Amino acid sequence: MCHRSLRLIPNLILAAFVAIACHAEDNGSIEKFAQVNEGRYEVFAQGGHQMAFQVNLFMNEMLRQYETYFNNATPKHAARVVVFASNQDFRQYATTAMGQPHPWLQGYCRPMTDSAGNRSFELVVYQSGTVWPTLAHEGFHQFLAYELGQKIPIWLNEGMAQYFETSHFLGSTFVVGGVNFTKLQQVQLLIKSGKAPPLKDIIEWNPSTFYSRAEIAYPMSWALTYYLLKSGHDPSVSMEFRRYLQAVKAGGSDFQSAQERLSQGCQRWQADFNDSFLHLGDSIGLQ
Repeated sequence: MCHRSLRLIPNLILAAFVAIACHAEDNGSIEKFAQVNEGRYEVFAQGGHQMAFQVNLFMNEMLRQYETYFNNATPKHAARVVVFASNQDFRQYATTAMGQPHPWLQGYCRPMTDSAGNRSFELVVYQSGTVWPTLAHEGFHQFLAYELGQKIPIWLNEGMAQYFETSHFLGSTFVVGGVNFTKLQQVQLLIKSGKAPPLKDIIEWNPSTFYSRAEIAYPMSWALTYYLLKSGHDPSVSMEFRRYLQAVKAGGSDFQSAQERLSQGCQRWQADFNDSFLHLGDSIGLQ
């Protein structure tokens, strides 16, 4: 999520993918935090070992979910996750990272370069009431940064990041892709008011257009992603989306062809999309 747009976004996870570089040695203070380095995540938690363990467990499970959609389980270097217990310390750390204060920020992901020139991506959050949705959201940005760099359509990057926000453990089961009720209500209002943009336009927006229309772009990109993954009544929709994800990964002419097919599909699915979201609340008991 780009930090430039966050002041404009009501009721959304306030997080950011920060496109800046810094040296790892600038982060020496976090070395005093509790650490858990298991699987593919290196977690530093100011709140202690139990928090570090829980975050590490959650992020490794999220990674398995991310990999499912892009068919990539190749080993990666451990990705750094820093969790602050102190809001004040988090703000100070974020201000140093970004060069200016961001009092609304709840988390961000930024590229880093160590003294040997190795590039990595640091995910930073603090223990607010939205720590788990923020970790899931920013963790997807972090995964994509390793997987594809920033060569991904903005609607897909932010739409899938929001799709994962509801991920949680339910006993021993990990649940992914639940309905975000706040976003659902926003989408329903946009459709009813006639302010929802055509789906084919959303997939063609560049980052500048997306962030300039943040109040519309975020809920609509979540809804389109949810529809493409959850359209159980028409399996061809989800199948087309899976092919699209693989084409995004491949890039080049494969992606251009997939983009054209998805655009044509969006025009065919528009009426069904509108109807699905206008009635989705009824099917899940939302009043």
